Amino acid sequence: MAPASPLSRRVRSLVVAFSVFALTVLTSNASNASWQTWGPYRPNLYFGVRPQVPETLLMGLMWASGDSRDKLLSTLRDTCEQNDGMRGYGWTYYDTRLGGSQTMHDTQLQLDLDTDFLKTEDGATWAVRITGTPDPSAPDVNTSVILHVAVENVTSNGPKSLVCEKQTEGKDGIEAVCRGEIAALGELELNVLGDAMNNLVYNTAVKSVQVPEDKIWQAKSVFIDHLRALPGNQMTLEDAAGAGNMHFVQLTFQGPFKLMLTYHGVEATPLNPNTVESGLSSLRSTFPSTVDRVFPRSSPFQQDKYAKFTQEILSNLLGGLGFFHGDTKVDYSNATEYLETDLDFWLKAQAAMARAPITTTAPLTLLTHTPSRPFFPRGFLWDEGFHLLPVIEWDLDLAVSVLQSWLNLMDEDGWIGREQILGPEARSRVPAEFHVQYPHYANPPTLSLLFPILISKLAGTSPYAGHPSTYLSSPDDASRMLKDLYPLLARHYQWFRRTQAGNFTGAYPRPEGAIAGEGFRWRGRTPMHCLTSGLDDYPRANPPHPGELHVDALAWVGASANALQQVARHLGEQADADMYEKHVAAVKHNLDALHWDAANKTYCDATIASDNYTLVCYEGYVSLFPLLLGLMDADHPNLPAVLDLLSDPAKMWSDYGLRSLSAADPNYGKDDNYWRGAVWMNLNVLAVLRLRDVGLQNPAGQGRTPVQTRALSLAAQLRERLVNTVYNSWEQTGFFWEQYSDKTGEGTHSRAFTGWTACVILLLGLQFDKTTVGRGMDIASLGSSSSTLSFFWCR
Repeated sequence: MAPASPLSRRVRSLVVAFSVFALTVLTSNASNASWQTWGPYRPNLYFGVRPQVPETLLMGLMWASGDSRDKLLSTLRDTCEQNDGMRGYGWTYYDTRLGGSQTMHDTQLQLDLDTDFLKTEDGATWAVRITGTPDPSAPDVNTSVILHVAVENVTSNGPKSLVCEKQTEGKDGIEAVCRGEIAALGELELNVLGDAMNNLVYNTAVKSVQVPEDKIWQAKSVFIDHLRALPGNQMTLEDAAGAGNMHFVQLTFQGPFKLMLTYHGVEATPLNPNTVESGLSSLRSTFPSTVDRVFPRSSPFQQDKYAKFTQEILSNLLGGLGFFHGDTKVDYSNATEYLETDLDFWLKAQAAMARAPITTTAPLTLLTHTPSRPFFPRGFLWDEGFHLLPVIEWDLDLAVSVLQSWLNLMDEDGWIGREQILGPEARSRVPAEFHVQYPHYANPPTLSLLFPILISKLAGTSPYAGHPSTYLSSPDDASRMLKDLYPLLARHYQWFRRTQAGNFTGAYPRPEGAIAGEGFRWRGRTPMHCLTSGLDDYPRANPPHPGELHVDALAWVGASANALQQVARHLGEQADADMYEKHVAAVKHNLDALHWDAANKTYCDATIASDNYTLVCYEGYVSLFPLLLGLMDADHPNLPAVLDLLSDPAKMWSDYGLRSLSAADPNYGKDDNYWRGAVWMNLNVLAVLRLRDVGLQNPAGQGRTPVQTRALSLAAQLRERLVNTVYNSWEQTGFFWEQYSDKTGEGTHSRAFTGWTACVILLLGLQFDKTTVGRGMDIASLGSSSSTLSFFWCR
């Protein structure tokens, strides 16, 4: 591997300059507000609103028991937590462009809390209606509700001010009002409206405070500190309204209650309760049919219960969208140990990391969907590609905005940090040992999965039933967008090839007939983990070796090259398209030359043992990557053996989906037991889509072969098992989960994990007859034998 170039002062200055440029662009865009400007873009909170503008306005909601101060302090809800006693929470319906409704089932506090959010398409106005409904067994339960608003960095980026005050009791139903001006947003007003039916236990309290900048995102701790400073057992903040950079409005109710927070620019008309109810009612009534149009359901998933399931899993994926801004920690030391050339490279790399200087970067900005609001409320590179597979069907322009945001994080070399932990709030949710990012670490380049889909929709070769798209209606806008993104994707691809390259210098033996240079390995390996591959504890060669090669790394290169080939061809860059076509051909050749174990009939990683090139086989997801990423056609000689592996109940096939590791492997269920047997939906969905694609290929106009018939049958069976696994667990627990037990189908690991689990909605409408595929379109017309990811193009 050629050493990655150190980040010079010039490059570092580019990073800073880009951050300033991004801030300028976002601020400029905010002044021309649109539906994208405002939203519940603080997914780490049970409910929190902010604009897609750095260093502006943050809003959040807290609630707690109103019975006593001790109970209030011990039950205060703010950030999403795994152990808050929730029977379930999340969006029942939600559209990023319009708003939606979320319910928190708080069993400990005997309360259901609804947050109904609505915004106008011009981005100038929004409102949230908060409704508390006590459990019938506790109709008079006391609940304290605290709204908090904060202004970030009041001394930077133009004038910023916010003043809050308690409103004259009963005047227009307004309990409190905040007025201010923020350069990026203009003059603004926030109103807290009560309801005539509310039974207030204490008078509304408004508290304005000035806190250090590192406390701006810590509303819960600031509130607790101020409450504890009060004498006796006082339960409400003392009134101290006025100027400040953080403001609290506290109301305590007995029994059911309603209140509303509205935001508007001073030149806009605020939303009133009737308008909010009308807007929410309209959204509530049209959302189901819109979801059915975009994600149609075919047998056996046509019952109404699957409609609700589809709406909620999509809503929670969309509702996990977050806007993040802040610095990150990076090791730019470029230590020679990171080249991993020695036999004990992982030990030397760890020692180098321990002594390396860590750089705190200039602030970066990211718009991303999050895997799990309580457990992973931040951006993950390889997760986001899967998140966007359903999103691009629902809202192509939103998917492009997220794609642009991720690719714009790229440095001059082409590196994107695999985990985006931006700012102290994000870091507070991550163990310290994972804070630092390393520019020699890769992640599966899943963003490349989006480009064949994007090209097909722009070219009109696949259907699109989602929101109206600027790019679909304007060829010029679409061309500019692709011309901006194409060089970024190409740079990231070249960075991956360079930094994750296998050693073909002659230092280690390679099989005869393999194409030199077309083999890759994940940097950052240890004997027990390969976090950079995304398959954390999936077993690999042990001990690690500098001469090893990984089958999944090579397959990801092939998928990326195919995506780039299609974009280049679409843009008329024929020389580039020809180059990438050769890369794809070389990857396909070397998957068989380097990684196919003819004796065991499976794809395997490779290492060097006793100076010999040796295949190391742990049957499971890694063995399927040539199929999963579209690098095996229907006539591939190894396809029958791959189908044998995935369909064997003693190995990968279970009643609940494909096991991540064969049940016959000695490592099955051992150690961390993370990717060692559990069913993961992201790769299972790829398996269904690809099996179906293989089964429907008809490149020579011939009839379906027996292996294609088998692939279609497996796809249909696996589809049904996966959807029912996720559905049954959701019905029983109220949550979507990170992974599922291969023995019981029970959801396991982190809950409230929509993320890539939401990809199952791509399966609900699948049909397996060529005459009905893609609503009448024959998949063969897409040239699937040469289009790696054509299986995403038709439902």
